[in-house]
Amino acid sequence: MRMDLNRKYAAEKVANNLGIDLTAAVNLFISQMIKENGLPFKPTNEPLESGLQRALEDVKNGDTTKYTLDEFIEHVKNLGE
Repeated sequence: MRMDLNRKYAAEKVANNLGIDLTAAVNLFISQMIKENGLPFKPTNEPLESGLQRALEDVKNGDTTKYTLDEFIEHVKNLGE
């Protein structure tokens, strides 16, 4: 496979943060692709506004998670891992 080096380095960083190397990550992706007989994610051209609207509907419907300030800060820190 060929890819842009900047993308490769960024992907390696993400994989390493997950505790695996890029080869393992690609193999996982391909295994999941075979298992699902398609892409293991839903490609979309949905504009950001639609996602925001859906999030606002979740809030209106009470479909939220409550955090203390410390829990929220910890949650945000863990998003990048």
